[in-house]
Amino acid sequence: MKTEMTDEQKLALVKKALNTKMEVKGDAMDTAESGAGADFIDTGMASTVLQKVRDAQSVLSKLPTPITMPTGTFEIPTEGADPTFYGTSENTAGPGTEYTSSNAGTGSITLTSKKFTAITYLSGELDEDSIVSIRPFVEGKIAAAYVELLDKVMINGDTTTAATGNVNLDDAAPTAGTYYLQLNGMRKAAIDNSKTVNAGTLDSTDFRAARKLLGRKGLNPQKLLWILSADVYYKLLGLTQVETIEKFGTAATFVNGTLSAIDGIEVVTNWDTPNTEADGKVSTTAGNNTLGTAVLVYRDDIITGFKRELKTNVEYLPNLDQFRISAHTRFAMTIKDTDSVASLINVTI
Repeated sequence: MKTEMTDEQKLALVKKALNTKMEVKGDAMDTAESGAGADFIDTGMASTVLQKVRDAQSVLSKLPTPITMPTGTFEIPTEGADPTFYGTSENTAGPGTEYTSSNAGTGSITLTSKKFTAITYLSGELDEDSIVSIRPFVEGKIAAAYVELLDKVMINGDTTTAATGNVNLDDAAPTAGTYYLQLNGMRKAAIDNSKTVNAGTLDSTDFRAARKLLGRKGLNPQKLLWILSADVYYKLLGLTQVETIEKFGTAATFVNGTLSAIDGIEVVTNWDTPNTEADGKVSTTAGNNTLGTAVLVYRDDIITGFKRELKTNVEYLPNLDQFRISAHTRFAMTIKDTDSVASLINVTI
C-alpha cells in the first residue's frame, strides 16, 4: 500500500531539488522561544537602538523636527508672498474709490517617503563563541549606520541615474540601489540652482558670499547652518581670522582646537561630505577629488518626515542556523525653495 507523503516531506524534497535556502513560516523568533533567538537579542533592541540614535549628534538634529507622515506621500501647506501695501489717501466723497487689494500667497510642498533597508546575518556559532557581547555591538552598529544614512542622504542625495551629472558620480552611471539615488539633497540643490561660490583659497569672504546667495534668508545667522567636509573644517581652523586670540578672543581655534560658529552661524562637520572636483561633483577617479566642499542651509526650508522611523526585527532561521537582523525606515526630505541652500566648491585643501 502506497503511503502518502506528509507536507513536511514534500517541502524537504522541493528544497533539496532546488538547492535553495527556503525558510519555513513560523521560524521567526519570539520572546517565548528560549534558545531560539530570544536569548540573543531581546525585544528591547529596537528601543535601545532608537535611544542611541536620539543621543547621537547629527545634521538632522540641527533641523526642524521631522513631520510624522500619515501617508507615504504627504502634502503640506507653505506660505507664499506677503500681501502688498499701497500708498492711499482718505476717501472724502461717497461712494469712495475702492483701494487696490492683494492676497497672502499660499503654496504647498510634497514629501515622498523613500525606503532604506539594512540586513545582517550572523551564524549560530558566532552567537555562541563570540568573545564580545553581540547584542550591544549590533545595536551600536545599526544606530551608527542609521544616523549616518540620514545625514548622507540629506547632503548627498541625487536621483540622477545617467552616466554623467550625478553629484556623487559625475562620470559613470550610479549602481541601482545606492542610497543617494532615493531623493535629491543639499549639494545637488546648490549646484542645480547656481548657488555656489568658487572659493579657491579659503577666506572669510567666501562664507559671506555664500550667505549673500541666499538673499534675505542669509541675513539671520541663527536661521543658518554650515555643514563642512572634514578637510574644509581643518582648513577653517587655520584661517587667520579665527586662529589667534587677538583676532578671535578666547574662542580662537589655536586655544580650543574647535570652531563651533563662524559669523554667528553654527558649524557642524560631516565626514561623509566628500572632496570633489572643481565643479563640486565626485569623479570615479579618486585622485581627481582633491577639493573641498561646504554647504550652507537655511534651516527652516529643509523639510523632513518619517512614514516609518527605524524598525528593527530579529529572527532565528533554524534551517540555516543563522540570525537575521533587519532594519527598515521610510524617510522623506524636500528643500522648499531655490534659495534655501548655497555651497562653497573648489576649496583648496
